[in-house]
Amino acid sequence: MYVLLLALLLSSASAIASTVESRDELDGQMWGTFDIQEELMPEVSMAAGALVASDGRILWSRNLDEQRSPASIVKVMTAILVIENLDEDETLTLSSMPVSYLESRALLRRGEIITREQLLQALLIVSGNDAAFAAAELVAGDLPSFVDMMNERAQELGMTNTQFRNASGMDDDGQFSTARDIATMSRFAMSLPEFREVVGTIEVELTTNMTSHSWTNTNILLQSYEGANGVKTGWTRAAGFSVVESAERGGLELYAVVLGTNATLARFFDARALLDFGFTHFRSQELALEGTLAGTAPVVNFLDRSVQLAVGEDKIENIFALAGPVEKSTEIHEVTSPIERGDVLGTMIFTQRGRLVAQVPLVATQDVENPFFLVQWYYNIVMAWRNVFD
Repeated sequence: MYVLLLALLLSSASAIASTVESRDELDGQMWGTFDIQEELMPEVSMAAGALVASDGRILWSRNLDEQRSPASIVKVMTAILVIENLDEDETLTLSSMPVSYLESRALLRRGEIITREQLLQALLIVSGNDAAFAAAELVAGDLPSFVDMMNERAQELGMTNTQFRNASGMDDDGQFSTARDIATMSRFAMSLPEFREVVGTIEVELTTNMTSHSWTNTNILLQSYEGANGVKTGWTRAAGFSVVESAERGGLELYAVVLGTNATLARFFDARALLDFGFTHFRSQELALEGTLAGTAPVVNFLDRSVQLAVGEDKIENIFALAGPVEKSTEIHEVTSPIERGDVLGTMIFTQRGRLVAQVPLVATQDVENPFFLVQWYYNIVMAWRNVFD
């Protein structure tokens, strides 16, 4: 099955119309304002999407806040509520799950007894709408109450442009989200160890009190993209083909949100293109090395004394190379003795296109005692004399 899917991916590349659009943004600004060639930009076919770092920084976006049907990506929120509200060791008995045979199903049965982990697997690996309905009833007692919980949790997570109407993602009037909100939800979900483990699982086999299940993850990039570890696929007629794809390399985790492609494979091409773009242009850079000399600070209660400053700590940050050079400046405090080695006497500041990237402390490299009282007395006289004539 995997070999066939991979062959389809490779053979279908030329059939998917991908492009760079003038509305595409880099780091929150129209990409045309950057001094880069179009060839460096990701060519994708999605209607809306985003490439987001694990700290929430949006590296690339298209129609970031456009309201769209989220399809089965809704199940990410359903899973969050399952983890937060059902006991890990509790056995769950399923009631009837009224879903159509035309919907995506995990083939769960009424009366089947499963664990919370197995419910999450049915929900996230095989994207079962029956699992979503079961989750709603198990958590809240009924679907309307569960939807209220979903919307409340979305607001708590800062998803200000999202409204849920059901637990599965089926098209429903008034159900919408955005690439920005979906990225927020997905990053939070991946902070939950059980969620992360389930969405990174390629396939699972299990036996319950009633039957055996064999489920293969609908996210095929888990098997073909280096570092891929989540998150969720989705499709409905209104939403088109969508996916949230996450991948981690060398300690850097990125999230590609792809909404509204016109073919099942197109979403994976787009996700791969965004992740490749991110891992190529967003990478760690050593900004400062502890102990590096970085100037001097005058000791103001001496006439001719200063103290040498050094960088107080190593600083390595992920830098978006396409945003231009990182600029460095220093702020040095007005200091008076006594000073001990290691005292923070200033700050080194790193910015990129006016955006604060990092700050590191500048510290004294030596002790400075208070001046001898005669020296201090002379200094006070001189300063007073200067103030008279200033």
